Amino acid sequence: MPDLYPAELDGFALEIETIDDAFEKAIVRHEYPFKDGALLEDMGQKARVVKFRCYFWDDGADHETYDTHQELVDHLASLEISELVHPKYGPLRGCVESMSVRHDERQRTAEIDITFVHGLIEDGGDTSHTDVEAVAEEAYNDGIEDQKREFADDVRDALGPEASGILDRVLDPALGIVEQFQDVSTKARNYLKTVETYVGTMQATLNTIANPANSLVSTINYGTNLPGRVIGSLSRVVERYALLYDTLRSAPARFVDSMTFGLKGLANASGKFSKTTTIAAASHTALQTAYCYKADETLRVAQKKNEGVRAFDVLGNYTAPAAAGTGVSSLAPETTMTVNELESSLAVVRASLQEAVELSRQSTSLKQQALQLQIHVSNIKLEREKIIRILLDNPMPLHLVCLRYGLPYNAAERLLTINAIRNPNCASGEVGVYAS
Repeated sequence: MPDLYPAELDGFALEIETIDDAFEKAIVRHEYPFKDGALLEDMGQKARVVKFRCYFWDDGADHETYDTHQELVDHLASLEISELVHPKYGPLRGCVESMSVRHDERQRTAEIDITFVHGLIEDGGDTSHTDVEAVAEEAYNDGIEDQKREFADDVRDALGPEASGILDRVLDPALGIVEQFQDVSTKARNYLKTVETYVGTMQATLNTIANPANSLVSTINYGTNLPGRVIGSLSRVVERYALLYDTLRSAPARFVDSMTFGLKGLANASGKFSKTTTIAAASHTALQTAYCYKADETLRVAQKKNEGVRAFDVLGNYTAPAAAGTGVSSLAPETTMTVNELESSLAVVRASLQEAVELSRQSTSLKQQALQLQIHVSNIKLEREKIIRILLDNPMPLHLVCLRYGLPYNAAERLLTINAIRNPNCASGEVGVYAS
């Protein structure tokens, strides 16, 4: 039997083998009489077609999935849009174009070849209102369980049948790891020594930085077995890296990039456990990116609200906008992320998530984190005002530019963040403004 990867189709857990992934362009050919060749027009990419084979069988023990294939066939007879969680591409929405079923009732085995056509992601009515922070925290919690399972699989690969007794044992957090396994083989003890060294390194890294007691990492129950102890120590050190770069949160794109760079160094220093570190680092980076996006969105809404307030009182005195969430007047408000910053930070975190997915195909939480961040950025880009370039015929104050092009007087601060203007009182040349 070929290597199988876990997948999910409308809630049905599958074990699949990828057969073919087709990408096809829609090219229009304009041919002319007495002319060689043709004028080609690229109309974009056609719908992606993913072909895969599902296996179902009963082994007379713990694995009994044969009956599931009949339920799946009945379900796919409907005309509804399906959602496929692919081991490589993550969640895909589309339709099952065709399926071919081969089964043997005597041996209780079945194979189903499915052709899945990926469609456009429909914008639901409440998509723009999804709390990216809450969704990211939920996916991060699921990711901790995925990391523990992945580490347990690595232990089984290294130690074989002896790993079962090691993984099931409850550990005393006050004692070392090796001293609690006196009845194991020499091979297992040597492996556990490397694990203990790895955990000790994680606990000693940035140990002068205290983990906040109210953080998400501190509230998770990691368990008392070996995977829980390892992943718990790793999660805390990754959080300390986020706290190390906390001063850069005013520039979220730089914060994400710096954190990713620092965690890559941690993964490179982890030796044979670099895979475990890379997966945890990618998951936590996605969580911190979601926090940045949430703060950016909150600030953007506050700025919009401030710009709707009258800038001058009845006496003609300028009233500075209130700082977001404080109600205190501020002449230097915070700045929101530009579209380029959103896209660059998303590219960085998705690259780290893709690297982690390559190491752990079974982890659906990593794919879910990448999808939710992508959806959030896409929604923000649709909601954000378009920036147009205008050419000023005469030097003028930036506030006057706002009034001339239908923007609130208080929008001058936002224009200053997207233009390289030395003197806001004398703007000239080409200036970017938000289209009203």
